[in-house]
Amino acid sequence: MGYEFKTDLKIEYPFFIEMASRLGGIKRRDNFNGKETFQVQCPNCKKHKAVMGYARSKDTYVLACPVDGCTLNGVVLHDLIKRYGGTQMFDEWRKARWTSTYSEDWLPIKSRCKKGSSTNGTA
Repeated sequence: MGYEFKTDLKIEYPFFIEMASRLGGIKRRDNFNGKETFQVQCPNCKKHKAVMGYARSKDTYVLACPVDGCTLNGVVLHDLIKRYGGTQMFDEWRKARWTSTYSEDWLPIKSRCKKGSSTNGTA
């Protein structure tokens, strides 16, 4: 059973807003890489200096914490949801981003035994 990964900022945007609000986000006036930015509480060091915004690679959102010694510097939205979003939010994220490629048109394996022959080797 396979899955197809879909990436689209329209899919990610509601999760970005939800994660920013969970981290006590305050919308900033300035933009980061041309999109809106939130100042949030870092879930690692608990300081209210982290910033969530649009990534430079222009394919996802990112959280960056400028505090010295904090390990969350440039964490993408997927990892942020996986670590700090909880199981319900991660399940919704997975449903929105991954679609199943399973189809019902497969054919089962046919039996190698010929009809009428015994399976234990004695005839």
